[in-house]
Amino acid sequence: MNSPSFVRVVHFKGHHRIHWDRVIWEAIRYGLMFFVIVLAALPLVWMFSSSLKRQVDIFAMPPIFFFTPTLQEYERVLYNPQFTLALGNSLLVAGGTTLLTLAVASLAGYALARYEFPGARLIILAILSARLIPGATMVIPYFVLFRTLGLTDTVHGLILAYTGFLLPFAAWLMYGFFLEIPSDIEDSGRIDGCSDLGVFWHIVLPLTRPWLGATAILVFLGAWNEFLYALILSGRQAKTLPIFLSGFIGEFRISWAGMFAAATVMVVPALILTLLAQKNLVRGLTAGAVKG
Repeated sequence: MNSPSFVRVVHFKGHHRIHWDRVIWEAIRYGLMFFVIVLAALPLVWMFSSSLKRQVDIFAMPPIFFFTPTLQEYERVLYNPQFTLALGNSLLVAGGTTLLTLAVASLAGYALARYEFPGARLIILAILSARLIPGATMVIPYFVLFRTLGLTDTVHGLILAYTGFLLPFAAWLMYGFFLEIPSDIEDSGRIDGCSDLGVFWHIVLPLTRPWLGATAILVFLGAWNEFLYALILSGRQAKTLPIFLSGFIGEFRISWAGMFAAATVMVVPALILTLLAQKNLVRGLTAGAVKG
């Protein structure tokens, strides 16, 4: 009979001796993993269960764990025209921001990683420094600029704004990823007659697919969950899901059940995208971690 994988058995004069120190260590390790999983999943489980409760049951003391679920709040949310508008805007803004940011960040990261030109180091330092600037300090300049250009309360205005503050992050990631690719691969493509753009499109980009996927997910989630810029730069026509969620907070009352239902629906697209691209996300974020 095979022993469990976490138990080490030593044969000694016909007897089996178990290394209990290894057993204890493995038990602690799995216990910590289980604790982290529960800690991460508990807010989502609580949010989903609360969305199925009545408003009065959410704050019942002691908490009610067994109840008759109701879909009343989901019906109110899904059949609300404002929710449909906000969901469409969020999909357009997050998708457009991801595509535009990846297009610019991949070109910028590749140029900085492969070409030597005056001011290259200064640009790299500026990209890194841009991540140190709090996003809240840029909201008012964006608002004044967009009002002058007529971009307030527009989807393409939000796409440009989100691209502006997510681009340094994405460019810095892509710059580090491109440094991992040996330049000899690109030289062989140039010998075969490829131009610089052809080498980038046909050789480099396919090699960076996991990294592009990881960057795309992070950029998409950053745009999907953003609240402050959408609050200042959008209005009735370009409101996104985070702004729709804030509408459940009234002057004298907060509709917690409705907010939990809308938040659960909002989590679903991001969760599905992350699960579908999980392999690329892990490969992209761990690229270059092990060498040899």
